Amino acid sequence: MLAVTFFFDCRRKDDIHTFAFETMGTQASGTVYVWDRTRDRLPGDLVHATYDSIETALSSWRETSEIGRLNAAPADTTIEVSRGLSECLRVSEGFRQLSGGAFDPTAEPLMRLWGFYRREGRLPTQAQIDSARALMGRYEHDPFRRTVRKLDAGTRFDLGGIAKGYAVDRAVANLIALGISSAMIDLGGNLFCLGLPEGRDAWRVGIRDPLDRDQLFATVGLVNQAVATSGSYERFVEIDGRRYGHIMNPATGRPAEGLLSATVVARSATVADGLSTTLFVLGPEAAAALLRDHYRNVEAVLVLPGTGKVEARVVATPGLRGDLELRAEYRGRYSLEFLDF
Repeated sequence: MLAVTFFFDCRRKDDIHTFAFETMGTQASGTVYVWDRTRDRLPGDLVHATYDSIETALSSWRETSEIGRLNAAPADTTIEVSRGLSECLRVSEGFRQLSGGAFDPTAEPLMRLWGFYRREGRLPTQAQIDSARALMGRYEHDPFRRTVRKLDAGTRFDLGGIAKGYAVDRAVANLIALGISSAMIDLGGNLFCLGLPEGRDAWRVGIRDPLDRDQLFATVGLVNQAVATSGSYERFVEIDGRRYGHIMNPATGRPAEGLLSATVVARSATVADGLSTTLFVLGPEAAAALLRDHYRNVEAVLVLPGTGKVEARVVATPGLRGDLELRAEYRGRYSLEFLDF
């Protein structure tokens, strides 16, 4: 659902461990600086095992996963859930409350209705959309007891908007426990930059162009921070010749429109992942208001359709002033402005 890449200098290649593999339906990669070769376990193996364990629990595609069992559970059955599932629900519910419902962990009926699970889109009727929306949010979650009770058997969960970010946070915690203080790990564009790359004052991260996913339009520096981008260009279906992005607007029951992409920089990959989706759903004005009123501790980059000779407008939070840079070839094509709050 997002796309970010990175740039860095490698000066001591003998002290660098890199890895890449597929997991959670996407590509994962990483770079670890100055790791202890006397340890039995490679950092990449540790990260891989972390991701696999979370996929086993939180995948909506597996009937045997914890999410799969919860989705199949009948109404009025109280189910004890794992720490990871409960934490993802807790954070999701915070986004839902503060955004007026722009993020919802029970949007699975809408995703299924529009054909995103089959990757064969179909245009639903308004009655079908209303029926799917009526199933959303009908559950009770107790984060202290870590229990969930569905109020309707048809209520189904999809944590695709936050699970990868949570997986990255868990992997970073495990790397730190291994004694690693400098690393960059990427899970399908959910990225965390731990410490510093040798010889640099930050990891320099590039943000993908939503109008040309093979290009990067801007860069930003990260230290002990996560970044995630949401956009409709990464996953979509075509219905009657029209392309529909996979990020659903729970308020309308239809794919979100208004922004081309939303990027969030935060201390937590879980927050960056879920909040980037929330901002994308809200659209430019409501996204800016949410950032101003509730998320002054994060940075964000919103890309809007351009007007006139400008192909796209890039709107960023004021904390990125002096750090966010449009790449040279974009400076005449994209405008850059900063929110005033």
